Amino acid sequence: MGLRPEWDGRFIAGRGAVPLLLAVLAVGSDAEAGAAQSRSDVYAGLVLEAPAGIEAAAFGNAPYLLGGGAELIFYAPALIGRADGMAAGLQRYGSEGTLATLAGTGSVGLGDFAVGLQYLRYHTDGLHGAPDIQWPAVTAVGPPITEFVASLGHARELFASVEVGVVAKYLEYQFVSRTERRTLVDVGVAREFGPTMVSVAARNLGSDLELRGRGLRVPTQFVMGVSTEGFEVGELDMFLTSQVARRRDGEVIPAGGVEVSYWPVQGYTFRLRAGLQRVVEDKRSPFTFGVAFTGDALTLEYAFQAFDVEGNAHRFGLSFR
Repeated sequence: MGLRPEWDGRFIAGRGAVPLLLAVLAVGSDAEAGAAQSRSDVYAGLVLEAPAGIEAAAFGNAPYLLGGGAELIFYAPALIGRADGMAAGLQRYGSEGTLATLAGTGSVGLGDFAVGLQYLRYHTDGLHGAPDIQWPAVTAVGPPITEFVASLGHARELFASVEVGVVAKYLEYQFVSRTERRTLVDVGVAREFGPTMVSVAARNLGSDLELRGRGLRVPTQFVMGVSTEGFEVGELDMFLTSQVARRRDGEVIPAGGVEVSYWPVQGYTFRLRAGLQRVVEDKRSPFTFGVAFTGDALTLEYAFQAFDVEGNAHRFGLSFR
């Protein structure tokens, strides 16, 4: 059912690379945690850290690189050329925080392009000393923050095997009647190795923000992702995906997930997803899960993550390919 790659050494090695990569970098991240936690830098741009795709959110915010969804513009610039269709998502953090995303793809004579929009509104009682802190979005304490990002990406294939891409981002950050604007860039390369796809990207490159004389650091990160092709286990189809991100503050964050799917009738597929990510400072669960249903070219999906404060993250998505 679905794709069945050859059960040879390359496939076994490809599947084994995912958990091995996560395990090695997870151990290395513990050695850096103490130094990173001692820093007092202040960060902004939660919209750049929160899950931008509903599918990826179910995998601990590790995208499936071989899925071909339009939301790849937010994760892997080099794979824009493999993306197709449109994807929209609405995420609710508790009763207050709202994140909306929209992505689409297209091709012209110059190559493959993608556009993306991200809008986040939440409340906070202060700025925070580490990136990727999402729990303030669940609470209703403090004045509102509005963050908006518009992205335009372009990708091409080089040397018949290596794909490269770049995404230009316009970031608008509004807090207490003060608005800051910056232009950021993502760059990346990707290549297939047998039944696996490997993507490397540097995200959110650009100058920092400034709010009332205080510098706000943009959450720059260096990311490597590995995903496997689908394989069959009895009547079920499965795939594995993983990602390791090195944050600007020195923390290394591994994440990964698995999807199990079943299609009783051609064109109709039920999907069950689960993920795990390293959580450093945040008041949220490291475990994520999701479900999805695909009917022909339309996919409805949902992802969930629990927070140790009032409210949780509920994420709903709709994509068409």
